Amino acid sequence: MSASESTLIVKNIPKLISDISSILPSAAKEVKPFGRRRVLLTYENEQAAQTVLEQLQQLEVKPGKQLNVTFFRKNVKPVANTNIAKTTTSNKATQTKLHPSNETALPQISMQLGLVETIYEENGADKNNASSYLNKRNKSQLSTQRYKYLICIDFEATCWADQAPPQWRESEVIEFPAILVNVQTGKIEAEFHKYVMPIESPKLSAYCTELTGIKQQMVDNGIPLQTAIMMFQEWLRKELRARNLQLPKMSKDKMTGNCAFVTWTDWDFGICLAKECQRKRLKKPSYFNQWIDLRAVFRAWYKYKPLNFADAITHVGLTFEGRPHSGLDDARNLAALAHKMTCDGAPLAITKDLAPFQLNSNCML
Repeated sequence: MSASESTLIVKNIPKLISDISSILPSAAKEVKPFGRRRVLLTYENEQAAQTVLEQLQQLEVKPGKQLNVTFFRKNVKPVANTNIAKTTTSNKATQTKLHPSNETALPQISMQLGLVETIYEENGADKNNASSYLNKRNKSQLSTQRYKYLICIDFEATCWADQAPPQWRESEVIEFPAILVNVQTGKIEAEFHKYVMPIESPKLSAYCTELTGIKQQMVDNGIPLQTAIMMFQEWLRKELRARNLQLPKMSKDKMTGNCAFVTWTDWDFGICLAKECQRKRLKKPSYFNQWIDLRAVFRAWYKYKPLNFADAITHVGLTFEGRPHSGLDDARNLAALAHKMTCDGAPLAITKDLAPFQLNSNCML
């Protein structure tokens, strides 16, 4: 494969981006300056480069202006090849298929989410022993996960029967749960939970109460969203410091961090919280701008599109515990699913960043 098929060129790099590597969705094989405010990014193959290209082209350098990135093409004269060798399989390096029913999942999701790992069987070992390799890999996989802890969040918000699509609703958070789970053990080590008082639509609909189990008295006795965010930040500061944890992008030398937020879809942070804070002109901590959409990772890793969260839980052999659409119970089950996925080898990495060119250094954690 030629260099042009695996090399990207980024042009007119904004001055505020001091290190292009810090915004890459997956690490490049080589990062090479190419003139003024230009950089060449070399990847293993065209598929990996294409994945990075699609994600970088979505980044806004300025309002309405995307990052200038494309494939790097060289003017190379074609060379006729009259001796095409037949493809053969070597017994000395046979790739172990960790998921026999899902053999392409590992390289694809690893390239997308930033963790590449290949295991080989020496001397053509019996492929029937793949399960033993999987068990060994599952044990070691936990040590290769970049995050030691995850904070699972599942907001519940005001809703109505026959409502508009999520992006057009003016929902308000009414339940704010957060679960801190140890990735190594799967143990829930801390919980945060508050009911929030809605201001724009203070009276809950019958549909909302039936769906979530949240009664009118619970939100009447709740706290404003801004207060809930402040209380959450105090809880977060305490728990992170007690375990020497750091969220992504808190400093230039630790862009990845060792703890990250996890949600099921982008709705919680990308739509619900973002729109409500914008409408009410509330100060939203910038660390809420980065998270792992576990549904996106689930779909890519298992090659299965679950009908809903409960279907995903069932698909991996877990049992939902508690009441569906209870924010606290959903967050606990999300923590269980995240741990199960790491045990199955799914690499977790940030899937969404609302402010790719900004650090979170202004957050006092």
